[in-house]
Amino acid sequence: MEVLRYTRDMYGQETLQGVSWDLLPYFAGAAAIIIVGHLAYSFYANGK
Repeated sequence: MEVLRYTRDMYGQETLQGVSWDLLPYFAGAAAIIIVGHLAYSFYANGK
């Protein structure tokens, strides 16, 4: 799996085209875990 995608421009230099969309589910899952963890911690810390 490529994390970064590169292409060559008209001068033959390698340029960054973008990042791979294959990583999107991993980052979305990590964000969901952080949000749920923060919600659980805030409920626990406030005693509700």
